[in-house]
Formats: sequence, C-alpha cells, structure tokens
Amino acid sequence: MSLPLKIRGIQRRDRRRLEAILKAQEHFNAEEAKVGLELIDIGLTQTGQEDYLVRVAEGPEAQILGYLCYGQAPLTDAVYDIYWIVVHPAFRNRGAGTSLLHQAEEEMKRRKARLLLIETSSRPPYETARSFYRSRGYEERARILDYYGVGDHKLIFGKNLNPWKKVASCALQVTRYTLQVAGYGLRIRDRASRG
Repeated sequence: MSLPLKIRGIQRRDRRRLEAILKAQEHFNAEEAKVGLELIDIGLTQTGQEDYLVRVAEGPEAQILGYLCYGQAPLTDAVYDIYWIVVHPAFRNRGAGTSLLHQAEEEMKRRKARLLLIETSSRPPYETARSFYRSRGYEERARILDYYGVGDHKLIFGKNLNPWKKVASCALQVTRYTLQVAGYGLRIRDRASRG
C-alpha cells in the first residue's frame, strides 16, 4: 500500500533522521553508512554546489521515509549518477523509493540529462536493490569483477532518459557500418575494374 508523500529538498533538521535511516540498513556496513552521511553533509553545508543533490521523501506525518542523492558525473556532457537511494526498512514497498526515483528522473530531464547510472554491489543482500532498478527500466551496463572485494563485483545499471537519442545513436552506428561495407565493396570493384 502506497503512502501519500512529498518529495522535497533536504533541510538541516533532516540530518539526524537520515543518519538513522542509513544505520537501519541491514546490508550497509559502517563505512558505507559513513560515506552516505558525508554526501548528505555536503548537500546540507555547501550551498550552491550541484555535485550531490539530495531529495527527501516525507510521509503524511512529516516522518522521513527515505532519500536519494544524485549529481552530474564529472567530465560528462549529460550523464548523471544516482549515488544513493535509501528507504527506511519500515517503509519499503510503499512507494517511497519509486517516488524518489521518478522525481529525480524528472529533475534530471529538466537538466537535459541523457543517461542515468546507478552503481551497486553484486552481493546477495543487494538483490532487492538490483531488482528495484530493473523493474524501473534500468539495465546492467557494466560489471567490474572483484571491485569492492574478492567476489564482490561492482554492477553499473543505466537508463537512457531520451530514448530517441538511443535510436539515433544505433542508426548512426548502423549507417557507419553500412558505409564501411559499401566503401569496401566499392574498393573491390574499383580495383577489379582497373584490372
């Protein structure tokens, strides 16, 4: 059952509750929770920065259900990373994660993003997250073996925000291939005709 909720920007009063949400994640170790909190602190204290934008899901009684942190990937034209999407275990499967992701996608579309990336672990406790991403249209784009540790691979999921760009890119690749084949065929005929 979905909860009525509001997605909004982070506020200073949210920090303590967001820290509790990070600590409530049974699959996060202490270091992961610490990194998540560091990004929250950047979002709170470095006004005007756009590297780590934080959106909060607030329930009908002003309780914090979860949050999402995203930003443009450095040195890219329009690729964005979703760094964290975290929902308190008590509120999972009630629409908070989907609402956060949808709101962030809409914001990134307005920013002219073309590709969204989410990184996660291959360990079994992260299967719920991977399933969530797949069910929202994200596809596994890369797998880096033994990245986090031996047997713990980094999985990168991606989603094109502008599907026409993907179609145009595929058409361009097919056109290049066709021209290369046609060019090769012409060279053969040219050589053959010069005999």
